[in-house]
Amino acid sequence: MLSLYMFFRGTEKVALTVKRGQVQEVFLDRPGMDSKVGSIFKGIVRHVDHGLQAAFVDFGDERQGFLQREEVPACKQDQSLRIEQAIREGQTLFVQVQKDAYGTKGAKLSAIITIPGNALVYLPNGNYVAVSRKLPEERAAKWKEQMTDLLTPGEGVIVRTEADKLPEEVLLEELERLRGKWHTLSVKNAAPPAVIYQDALIPDQLLRRLPAGHLDEIVVDDGFEARQIRQQFPELGEKVRWERGAETLLPQPLFAIWEQLVAPVTNIDRGITLHIDQTEALTVIDVNSGGYTGHSDKNQTAVMVNQLAAKAIAREIRFRNLSGIILIDFVSMKRSDQQRAVLQTFRQALQQDTQRTEVYGFTKLGLLEMSRKRERPSLMEQLQAPIHKNLSFETRCFQLEREIISLSPEKTYILSGKMEHIKHFLKLTGCNSANAAVFVKFQDTNELKLRETDTETVRRDGLDSLDNLF
Repeated sequence: MLSLYMFFRGTEKVALTVKRGQVQEVFLDRPGMDSKVGSIFKGIVRHVDHGLQAAFVDFGDERQGFLQREEVPACKQDQSLRIEQAIREGQTLFVQVQKDAYGTKGAKLSAIITIPGNALVYLPNGNYVAVSRKLPEERAAKWKEQMTDLLTPGEGVIVRTEADKLPEEVLLEELERLRGKWHTLSVKNAAPPAVIYQDALIPDQLLRRLPAGHLDEIVVDDGFEARQIRQQFPELGEKVRWERGAETLLPQPLFAIWEQLVAPVTNIDRGITLHIDQTEALTVIDVNSGGYTGHSDKNQTAVMVNQLAAKAIAREIRFRNLSGIILIDFVSMKRSDQQRAVLQTFRQALQQDTQRTEVYGFTKLGLLEMSRKRERPSLMEQLQAPIHKNLSFETRCFQLEREIISLSPEKTYILSGKMEHIKHFLKLTGCNSANAAVFVKFQDTNELKLRETDTETVRRDGLDSLDNLF
């Protein structure tokens, strides 16, 4: 049974999917960190790069968005057309965010606009018809023919799997509704750069992303939002219910789930642990077999550990929303057939993921390479405070020693800090003040500070010399 829980009673919106008492995925929508994916902007082309065959578009974000040639309608339709022949600098252009800005990179944009519905996705300038790969070939061909007849020149549409379960008149109504929606958006008199449409992650994107047939219930903590969902998604109406105390129905409190999401180590089974390290460039997952002793044959034990880990890693990737480049360091396996067995287990486990994933195989060093489409920040990025990796205390002590050695013998100085820190400094370096006069002042501060003073201050405060201390 797959349950979707949505929490609206607060500034931050939260959604979770739960299956067999285990949280599968978590979605956050909070001010300042909300995803722009799916939102449409009226932007200004600031620069067209002939070498990159891409353009940089000002759409109102801190950084300009990146528009590749393949995402320009005219270039999509004519493969020989260069981007500078299709758009020009200073031009006003409708763009849609495909991928949020990340690190120093701006958002990835597309000028091929998509207006999503429940069963159809309308492309006002797409000029093609596509059908879900999950539909049989005969049904796909039928839908392509029908939709082509309904579209005007330049229009496009994507037929989703859900369309095959609905009457044709319902789809025609949806197509007209999506057309009208785009017309209303496109004639908005907003000076660029400006947002003309925002696609909310919760509930809009989420309910379109999760197949209606897979959801058994939708639990909402707000009565008004429950009614809105029933109106906007009538096919889900019977599955939606309002529960004021919805959080008490979760397997764990939200705060406990947050702690799991940011924990660098995850215990999975029989002493096996996963160590997960996220960086801006990639994510590294290390499998530690711990005290697992499941088989007398070491090679067979490695395979068993890795197969258990592969299933858990697939779950953690979804649970934490890990994306981009991911490297997995499984327990070392000697034979290629063992690697293939683990690879098969891992690929099967990833089939439940609605995000696009690519598994490339093992490197010569035995690391498994994969990637996962990035649309929004990982949950660790959203939940965890930035980590500032300062220099170690020992490093600062050795630097302080060098400063003291080079002090002028004609001046007087004060070294201030906690007593235990100054004791540690002296024990570590055996430092003396050489020719300079250095006195010590104990203060409740986490840093050791060296500053110039005068002899009058030293006498007034009764300070001891660093050389005679302890």
